[in-house]
Amino acid sequence: MKVITSLVARKRRIFEIVFKFHVGLFLLFLTCSSFASSFHVTVDGSPNGDGSEFSPWDLRTALSHPAAVLQGDTIWLHAGVYKGHFNSTLTGAAGANIVVRQFPGEKAIIDGIGQGGAGVLSINGSYTSFWGFTVTDSITSRVSQMPGSFVTDIPNATGVNVHGQNIKLINMIVHDAHGSGMGTWKTAANNEVYGCIFYYNGYQGPDRAHGHGFYGQNEVGVKVIENNIFFNNMNKGIQIYTSKSSIQGFHFEGNSCFNNGIISRGEKLTQNILVYGDQPADRIVFIENYSFHKSSANANNVRFGQSVTNRDIIIKDNYFTGGYPVLRIYNWKSVEYSGNTLVSSGKLISLKSSGIQTSSYDWDYNTYYAGSDTKPYNETSSLSFESWKKTYSIDGNSEYTHDPPSGTKIFKRPNKYEPGRSTITIFNRDMQNSVNVDLSDLIEDGAKYEIFDVENLNQGPLLAGVYKGGSIDIPMDLTSITPPNGNVPLIPEHTGLEFGVYLILSSPYSEDDTYYTRNKETVREK
Repeated sequence: MKVITSLVARKRRIFEIVFKFHVGLFLLFLTCSSFASSFHVTVDGSPNGDGSEFSPWDLRTALSHPAAVLQGDTIWLHAGVYKGHFNSTLTGAAGANIVVRQFPGEKAIIDGIGQGGAGVLSINGSYTSFWGFTVTDSITSRVSQMPGSFVTDIPNATGVNVHGQNIKLINMIVHDAHGSGMGTWKTAANNEVYGCIFYYNGYQGPDRAHGHGFYGQNEVGVKVIENNIFFNNMNKGIQIYTSKSSIQGFHFEGNSCFNNGIISRGEKLTQNILVYGDQPADRIVFIENYSFHKSSANANNVRFGQSVTNRDIIIKDNYFTGGYPVLRIYNWKSVEYSGNTLVSSGKLISLKSSGIQTSSYDWDYNTYYAGSDTKPYNETSSLSFESWKKTYSIDGNSEYTHDPPSGTKIFKRPNKYEPGRSTITIFNRDMQNSVNVDLSDLIEDGAKYEIFDVENLNQGPLLAGVYKGGSIDIPMDLTSITPPNGNVPLIPEHTGLEFGVYLILSSPYSEDDTYYTRNKETVREK
């Protein structure tokens, strides 16, 4: 009886295994049938191709939304320089973006080569993600003899021009565009710009420098600008401005902005961050952003508001250093300002309220490091800190000191779209030649890694190796810098000891990868 029972149990078990196997195969079939498709683009691809690896498309065809491309599909850009201006009409669906992405391990560049048009890459359509490739313009004419923003004697196209809704720009590099690096406009609702790097964009006119790292307008929904780097652009790093349109609904978080305006005539540094216009700004959020101007800069660093009465702004946990003043906040009905740190050897902060009762502001728990003669001020006079608190009924629990800050301030930002990718921003207040940074929360043990100085990206990694845990010394005594393309008025100097921003890329270690050796770090030329 026991033998029979055992045989029955065994048969039942075999049946269960076979049944589960076939159910698994069926579920796998259903899953596979719903997989998104991948397509391929190469520099020598053809409009007559089918988008396969063996018959790739050209870029213009791929961006015109071929019938084969469905929501959720991926279009891979392979290595090479795609020359000209391109327009995307790709249209995905909510929760199923079409993705246009640089192929892993390769480098794809779109080069405007001075052609006319609003953007080197113009984006219409909707629900599409653009990921990981570079947009630039190799034409060297960067100085116009015409005033204004619409010159015709040199190319001045924006690098990436966005009009489509629900567009994502992820981990892209946009540099040396002759207009702004990126423009996202009123029609481009609910865009996200994440993990991108913008530098050397703009041109010099006889009137002023033109072109910013990022230019934005918005009305419906919220534009999210997060974990980006904006530096050494011809005019501003971030400009949210309008004369007749709308600047409502922006969320800025984790961005690093520094030395914008430095390549313009006379090394005229300007605002790293600017939000104002002839129409009221509203629903503006700035959280955990970092900006730097060298201490001698005679320029605003960050400015929120001008003459028009604006509505609502939240400014929390930011770290702004340098400039004259570091920060201006003008004419807001509602302000939430807390957890911020301002550092200056010149004017510190300017507040203008135009009759608005600042006692209604939620403004407290901030930290101010002022130079020996630096004071907060309003439009008419400097104030002692005690007078400042009394005049505006703010900053009751904030800290104010004339002593310079010491030590280092390090901000780490992991990348939510690419595991192993991250950025670190370092304020080196003790002017050390290197700063020891614990990277255990950014790099996995045993992973190969590369650390790039964002001011010298073209020269390859500054440090590379296999991560053994713990801290790594990040060099700060750097002088080499990737030069701008063309005849810009000034080749900038490296930020050097005071400040640095670094890009980290890491991936699992492979024994076959001879570049990375265990228990060894490679330090590249500075």
